[in-house]
Amino acid sequence: MKITFKYIAFLVLILYAFAAYTQNSDQQIYEYQIPNKIDSLLSKYNENEPGVAIGLVKNNQLMYEKYFGMANLDYGIPIHKETSFHVASVSKQFTAFAILLLEDEGKLSLEDDIRIYLPEMHEFEPKITISHLLNHTSGLKDKYNLLRLSGWTLDDVITNEQVLDLIFNQKTLNFKPNDKHMYSNANYALLAEIVAKISKMSFAEFTRQRIFEPLRMYNSKFVDQKGQVVKNKSLSYFKVDSTYLEDLFNNFSVGATNLNTTITDLSKWAINYYTKRIGNEAIFTKMQTLRHLNNGETYGYANGLFVNTYKGFKRIEHSGQDASYQAYLATFPELDLSLIFTNTNGEVNGARMVYDIMDICLEPYLKNKQSNSSKTTLFNHKNRIEKTTKYLKQFEGYYWDEKDKYSRHIKVENDTLYYVRSVMNKSALIPVGENEFEMALDEYVSVSFNANQMIVTLDDGYQIISEKYSPANYNATTLDEFIGRYYSSELNAYYSFYIEEGQLVAKHTRLGDFPLKAIKNDYFIGNKGSFLKVVFVRNSFHKVIGFEVSSSRAKNVLFTKMKL
Repeated sequence: MKITFKYIAFLVLILYAFAAYTQNSDQQIYEYQIPNKIDSLLSKYNENEPGVAIGLVKNNQLMYEKYFGMANLDYGIPIHKETSFHVASVSKQFTAFAILLLEDEGKLSLEDDIRIYLPEMHEFEPKITISHLLNHTSGLKDKYNLLRLSGWTLDDVITNEQVLDLIFNQKTLNFKPNDKHMYSNANYALLAEIVAKISKMSFAEFTRQRIFEPLRMYNSKFVDQKGQVVKNKSLSYFKVDSTYLEDLFNNFSVGATNLNTTITDLSKWAINYYTKRIGNEAIFTKMQTLRHLNNGETYGYANGLFVNTYKGFKRIEHSGQDASYQAYLATFPELDLSLIFTNTNGEVNGARMVYDIMDICLEPYLKNKQSNSSKTTLFNHKNRIEKTTKYLKQFEGYYWDEKDKYSRHIKVENDTLYYVRSVMNKSALIPVGENEFEMALDEYVSVSFNANQMIVTLDDGYQIISEKYSPANYNATTLDEFIGRYYSSELNAYYSFYIEEGQLVAKHTRLGDFPLKAIKNDYFIGNKGSFLKVVFVRNSFHKVIGFEVSSSRAKNVLFTKMKL
């Protein structure tokens, strides 16, 4: 067939018409179908209570916006298009982008030792690099955990300088750099400081000049000082009984958090993923490239963004939460689709709402939807095997999950072995093999015993390994050796222990008094903020000389017993 100019022009016209049809089809979906479904999600909430804002970006346009509820209860101000939201850890991608801009300009290397720019830091071996900070593989303890252990509450006024001083004073790590991935807000506080040191301007000013102004995000700023004016600022709230109270967030440390912005401005940032009005292909590729740990494994985080798949589509995302603020930004690059969500109401399950909205948005693209009721598992249920009571009793005892810090009691009642979570919450264990059981639940859970271990295997193959132990049996006399005052030089903080009604009690000047539950010898669990796992340290003469306290993101913080 002879290809003529008219034929080529005809093809171009057809392709243009198809693209226009596709865009119009998307427009109709986002104008007619999605609003009704999102409205139904919000129908159970009260518009006179704190609320949410939602934005959907498609084909490089903010094609859908929804503003629902109140931004300020004191003055009865509703959430609207200009409302500014604190977006918590959604801030981190802007910090990572700022670092990558400087790298692209040759002003730093991601493999640089951070002490080149932050000589105040303790010298760790091996060194901590900028890349470790970006990917949460540095081993640094989380700043919020450290603040709480020090006696701060998160509605206290906390300056950027105070946070940096606390991080600089740390002499130990959670783990060797790049051995593990553990999310830590300390990493991004340091990254912001590196940006400030190199640029010779505040981090807030650098991001204003290099990110927000070029993208015309004129309603976006990092708030780095108390009392800073934020136009149309929303407040966050939580409910006590039937009354809403303002949930204060007075931490002015930047980098990990403290971006205030609007739905419209965040849509401009999401569009920049595609248009690259600022930045370039190399920068955005790095922001989406997974790194490897020392053991070769990846961990789903890439320079300020989580990278994964959802319902078969690649997803680039980050969520955030401070006080009762919640925020979320996700992009599906294959669909040219982004979801923006902010929430000011602590009574709203923001995570659940985000996934409901996400499912609504993805529905037009899913050809083979699977209902939750048709969920498949990796396992098949096995036939029950009859076992004697004597056989079952060999598994009785207490088992401790060191990772998540909880105990389970395995015991025989009426010739049946039970997995006991609490007095009112237990599940029968059905024998299906030698030392192997299935839990009597709707979903498949396997429980097996090996020497002094209990291995719980979930239906996706994830395993929880617990160790058998003997529960502590302390009384007022045997607890006496733990009494005293303890000091942490890393936190410049004191705790005292005393005994009340046969129980060890911790005391802090600001946090007050709280009991410690004995788990096993020298091992206690607290219930105050980040004061969770307590292990007492002894010298070679078996005398108590201190304790190490751990929380989710700050491990083994040492307190030394002071001499009387």
